[in-house]
Amino acid sequence: MSADPTDSRERRKLTQLPAIALVVGSMLGIGIFIMPPQVAANVAGPWSFLAMWIVGGLAALFGALCLAELGAMRPRSGGDYEFLHVGWGSGIAFAAGWLQLLVIFPGSLASVAVATAKFQFPVLLGGWAGGDVALLGLTIPAPRLTAAALVLVLTLINHYGVRIAGWLQVLVTVVPILVLLIVSVYVLGDSSGGEALREGTTATPKGASGGGLSALGHAYLKVYFAYSGWNAALYVAGEIDRPGRNIPRALVGGTGLVTALYVLLCLGFLSVFGFAGLPGVGEAGTAAAVQLFGPAAVTGMAVLILLAMIGSLNGTVLIGSRIAFAMARRGDCVEAAAHLHPRHGTPHVALWLQAAIAVVLIFSPFNLDQMINYTSSAMLITGTLTVLSVVVLRRKMPDAPRPYKTTLYPLPAIGYALSSLIVLVLVVLDRDPSVLVAVAWFAAALVFWRLFVKHREHPPRDPG
Repeated sequence: MSADPTDSRERRKLTQLPAIALVVGSMLGIGIFIMPPQVAANVAGPWSFLAMWIVGGLAALFGALCLAELGAMRPRSGGDYEFLHVGWGSGIAFAAGWLQLLVIFPGSLASVAVATAKFQFPVLLGGWAGGDVALLGLTIPAPRLTAAALVLVLTLINHYGVRIAGWLQVLVTVVPILVLLIVSVYVLGDSSGGEALREGTTATPKGASGGGLSALGHAYLKVYFAYSGWNAALYVAGEIDRPGRNIPRALVGGTGLVTALYVLLCLGFLSVFGFAGLPGVGEAGTAAAVQLFGPAAVTGMAVLILLAMIGSLNGTVLIGSRIAFAMARRGDCVEAAAHLHPRHGTPHVALWLQAAIAVVLIFSPFNLDQMINYTSSAMLITGTLTVLSVVVLRRKMPDAPRPYKTTLYPLPAIGYALSSLIVLVLVVLDRDPSVLVAVAWFAAALVFWRLFVKHREHPPRDPG
C-alpha cells in the first residue's frame, strides 16, 4: 500500500490559486444555467426566487467556514470521510463514505456530463450530438456517449498528475467567470433589462406552484445542487501547499465568490426574461445570450458554458477519487484504491473506479432530473454530518492545534444543519423517492458495517 499524499511535502503541489479555482470550478457547473428556471417555477415571486439563491449561498458559506477549521486542523485527503471517522466514529464514516463513493460523486459526474452533452454539444457539434447513435446493434442516445467520453478524458488527465489537473482547473475557471461577470453587469446596466425585471415582479409564471412548503423544499434541493462543490478543497487537503492558510482561503473565498456570481447571474436572468418568462427558457445561459445578442451569440455562450462544465467535471473527478483512496487506507474499500501511481503520484485505481461507476449511471435508466435529486439528497445527509463534526471535535479534541477557527462559532454549524434538516423533512413529507433511496443506501451501509465490518479481528490503524 502506498503512502498517504500528506506524508511528503513533495506531494503538496496545489498552491493557493489552483485550490481556489478547484472550489470555484467545482461549484460553477451546469446548475446555475438549468436550475434557475426550475427554481422560479416553484416559488411565488422574484424576491422569493432571489432569497432562495441567497439562502443557498449563505448555507454553503456557513459550511465552508466550518470545514475550513477542519481542513486546516487535519489536512488529509479524503474530505468528509476523514472527519466523520474522527468525529462520529467508523460506522457513520463507513456509511457516508460509501454513499459518496456510489452516489454523490459519480452522480455529480453523470448529472453534469449528461446535462453538458444534452444542452451544449448539439449547439457546437450539430444535430447528431442530440440524437441517437447505432452502436453494436443497439440504439444509444448520443448525449450519453459524449457524456461518458467527457468523464473518461478528464479522468485520464487526472491520472497523469494533480498539478496538470490543477492548472487545467485554473484555465477553465477564470475565463468563464470573467465573461459571465462582464455580461451580468452589462445586463443589469441595460435599461430594457431593468424594465423586464420590474414587470416580472407582478407576474406569475405559467404552471408555477405558488411557493408552497413542498415546492420550496424541491426548489432548495435544486439550489443546493447548484452550490455543490463548496467543500472541494477538503478532498485534496493532503495535496494543498501550506494548508493552514490555503485551505480556509480556498473554501471561504471560493464559496463567497461563487455566491456573489450566482446572485448576480440570477438578477441578470430575471432582468432578461422577467419572472414570468424564466420557467420556460430551459437552459438559461444560452437563452439569455440569444435574447441579448441574437442567434450569433449562441456558439460563443455554448463554448463559455462548456468551459465552465469542464471545470466542474474536472474538479469533481479530482476530489471524488480521494474518497475511495481514504477509505481503502482504513480497509473500508478495496485495497488497490489506496495505491498511488509510482510515477505520477495520483490515486489512479480510485480515479478509474469512480469513472466506471459514473459511466454506469450515465447509461442507467435515470433521467437528468432524477440523477440531480438523487445526488442532492445524499449530499444533504453527508454534508450536514460533516459540518456538525466541527462541534463534535471541539468537544472531543479541545486542545488540538487549530490554525483557523470558525468565525461566529457555533452559529454557522447550527444554521447549516437547520437548513438541511428542514429541506429533508419537507421532501420526505412529499414522499419524494430520491430522499428515501439516499436514506436507504445510508441505512443499508450502516447495517452492513455492523454485521460484517465492525467485528474485524484486526481493524486497520488510523493513518491520521
